[in-house]
Amino acid sequence: MSERVKSVLEHMLEDARDIITFSQSVKSLEELRKNSLIKKGIAMSLLNIGELASKLPSEFINEHPQIPWRSMIGMRNFAAHGYHIINLEIVWDTAQTSIPELKDFIEKLLIEMNIS
Repeated sequence: MSERVKSVLEHMLEDARDIITFSQSVKSLEELRKNSLIKKGIAMSLLNIGELASKLPSEFINEHPQIPWRSMIGMRNFAAHGYHIINLEIVWDTAQTSIPELKDFIEKLLIEMNIS
């Protein structure tokens, strides 16, 4: 795996860890709605992950179809192109389910890369 892919994954991992930390500060979607700082931190980190996913080569994305790369990129594109609508239910669900899975996936992949 190239150093570029490794670098992108490391940055994605940092954002995923940030999202997990941020989301631990609120216990529900209702609390998230009320906490502007946490809401913006999670949303910005999700957008960063989407931007970073767009930098991954298509071969890498195709080799790892268990991760919804195109959905991540799509979420980033939707928010970044001026639609100004981010569905907090999707943000909360993503932070609670998909991001921990992404974090685990990237950690395992990076460990494998260092072993080989």
